[in-house]
Amino acid sequence: MTVRSLCAVLTLVLAAFAATAARGASGSDAAEAFAYCRKVGTDSRVRPLPPALVPSFRRAFGLHAPDEYVMRTGFVRCADGAVLGCGVGANLPCGPADTRRDIPGADAWCRENHDPAMIPAYVTGHASIYAWRCEAGRAVPVKPVARVDAQGFVAAYWRRLRPP
Repeated sequence: MTVRSLCAVLTLVLAAFAATAARGASGSDAAEAFAYCRKVGTDSRVRPLPPALVPSFRRAFGLHAPDEYVMRTGFVRCADGAVLGCGVGANLPCGPADTRRDIPGADAWCRENHDPAMIPAYVTGHASIYAWRCEAGRAVPVKPVARVDAQGFVAAYWRRLRPP
């Protein structure tokens, strides 16, 4: 199969996934979303939560919020053939984890704040997997505070969705 053919097939599959999301919350639409992830295996692109997966998402996260809220804050991706869901919150990013051990903005903050024992997350970013402190005007990662999954996301924020 040529690269062009493979791209065309992937485009069709992604269009089918998007169409599934746009059609609504029928059981067959949910089944198609689960079948898509089984077929592609791993697709680390974070997508908005399709309406068909709202019930599965609610169960996974124990939510009782209205559909509109769940769809606005819910996201999905495929990992090892499973559908994973993540719900953003004030401090819960669903994007890739920040595994950097050097954050230039944090260094500047340390120089301005005279070596405090802790650097707040608004400086380092909520996606950082480390707790940080200042030493001699530089930001230093103290210890990991989050585990990263195989695709580079904070594992604790993502849950496996089950078919209806």
